[in-house]
Amino acid sequence: MAEISLDQRELKKGGAINGLIFGIIVLLAGIISVYMLANTARFAFVVATPLIVSLLIPLGAAVFLTLNLRKRVGGYWTLRQATTGLFIMFIVAYTFSTVGNSIFYKVSGPGLKAQTKENLIRVTTSFLESQGANQDEIDASLEKVNAGFAEGAELSTGQMVQGYLQAIIIIFVVALIFAAIFKKEPPVFMRAED
Repeated sequence: MAEISLDQRELKKGGAINGLIFGIIVLLAGIISVYMLANTARFAFVVATPLIVSLLIPLGAAVFLTLNLRKRVGGYWTLRQATTGLFIMFIVAYTFSTVGNSIFYKVSGPGLKAQTKENLIRVTTSFLESQGANQDEIDASLEKVNAGFAEGAELSTGQMVQGYLQAIIIIFVVALIFAAIFKKEPPVFMRAED
């Protein structure tokens, strides 16, 4: 089967632009959710926010931007071409959101993190007490909240490089899965001849 004629520069440029947009969406959703978790009084919101912010918003944005990228490059692409464009999109998004989160947490200081932790402890305790949970169950739940906010030691350069390499592998697999789902071969009469 012949490869579809596609402008590789446009594919890479489109992937990078969509990646930047995707990174901004993920970063803003994360920042908004931190502020909301720091100020909510409802346990249902505490449970739903990570699901919405960590799964639904990124998945919806990824699907929309994938379809947008395919349309931008002519509406058709092979698995290889789709993987290339989507890998660039996801790696740019990951890099932007990771750097953005790091800057956000340095600028906001430890106060926001402490406020969020205290609020989650308060909301969780209140919910469990209203459900008639005993003190052991409450303590176990609060231990999980505390573990989620445990102050981690600063990462060494080797650990940062290892984490980034692992992320690249995961991003490639995700790009490959998205490419398999969203590839669109042109009709036979439109394919380039060898």
